[in-house]
Amino acid sequence: MEADPLAGVDQVPWSEVDHAYGEATDLPKTLRDLQSPDEDTHQGALYSLYGSICHQGSRYTSTPLAIPFLYRLIASPDTPARGELLQFMAALAFGLNSDELPLGTDIARQRKRVAELREDPNRVGVIKKGLDEFLGDALERNKEYLESYIRSLRASGAPEDEAGWWSPEVRSYNAVQNGLDTAYRCLKDDSAEVRTPAAYLLAWFPDRLTDSEQHLMDMLDCEQTPTAQATAVISLATLQAMKGDFSETRIVRRLRDIQARSSSCLVTWASSLSLVKLRVNTEKQLSEVIKLFTDEDQYPERLKEELEQGQFPFLDGRPSKLESLAARELQHFKGSKHPEMVKVITSAIASSRGMNLVTLSSALLNIAFDGVKPDSEPDFDDLNDLQQEVMRALNTSLEKRVEFGNFMTVLESWNLPNKAEDFEVFIKHPDAFQSRL
Repeated sequence: MEADPLAGVDQVPWSEVDHAYGEATDLPKTLRDLQSPDEDTHQGALYSLYGSICHQGSRYTSTPLAIPFLYRLIASPDTPARGELLQFMAALAFGLNSDELPLGTDIARQRKRVAELREDPNRVGVIKKGLDEFLGDALERNKEYLESYIRSLRASGAPEDEAGWWSPEVRSYNAVQNGLDTAYRCLKDDSAEVRTPAAYLLAWFPDRLTDSEQHLMDMLDCEQTPTAQATAVISLATLQAMKGDFSETRIVRRLRDIQARSSSCLVTWASSLSLVKLRVNTEKQLSEVIKLFTDEDQYPERLKEELEQGQFPFLDGRPSKLESLAARELQHFKGSKHPEMVKVITSAIASSRGMNLVTLSSALLNIAFDGVKPDSEPDFDDLNDLQQEVMRALNTSLEKRVEFGNFMTVLESWNLPNKAEDFEVFIKHPDAFQSRL
């Protein structure tokens, strides 16, 4: 008889740690519900965990305590939706930040912040001031919350040093990293629905680059599912990029080989994208990536056909975000040297919606302005022809999506007008001036 993966869950002091809705006393039942063969029950439990221990990407004192139990559930073949739990592990490690690509989560910066705070002789006052500012002017409530928070952090196993009290995110990241051996085993699972998110999870832990590289290489030796192959390929490149290493390595050589040999449209494209990520910017790689934005040979449609055959975690299961994935990797290029990129992404803007529009617009502006933001609102006549073309494309998008706040934020960050009528005046649109006469 197999051991219960949740053995010991009731011995955890859940009443002394918190999640988004207060004391975490409901977590044992929620974790057990993940074992239910009833789809509504285990899916409801996973939905509940997203809302409680990873609420909008925030991690809590209960989060690192739940992670070992989640790994045990993943390791048990009787647990349903194991692939979805592996995907959830990535969210527990770095939140729900849609901007993690192309370089991955900046855990080094977070660890540095905690280390600096630990060395600060005034750290207790710094922490209390931060909590006071967060909670507002209700002094008594601040005191009560501070005491409760300290108890919660100590119960979660945080260091007695107060600097650890601000880092449930770092502790959660570390807890996920400490369990990666389970993800390595999942790379050999019979189901591609488990192998694929396991390969994705490995992308975010550069401290384990050597081990993860070997496991992903071994996986690629025998993997036949295009979405699983493509995920492993991008994970390898992301690991190397997070290390800041853009040299010719075993990973780069393997990516070149995969690009040359693969019969899968998706895998060929993913390997090209990965080589671009690692600054292997040959004409072949760039042309392969840029094809995504064109109608040449219905290339995007063939990609999407393969995507529909399985999960591709780098897109969160939404094929429409392929353009965003590519644009993020292209945004470090300079439009002055690669005007063709500006033109193809500009053409994709016209049919973009939601966050896809935001990502494409941000990348487009980076490329068009060679990565240099104007100090103040530029004069339209001072822009070059390529930049003026971009402004006109953005104006069309602004007219149709004036209500979308995130799009406005992108324009504002580049010191551009973020109202439709102001933008028309900015680009000297004849109708705009006529309406003001």
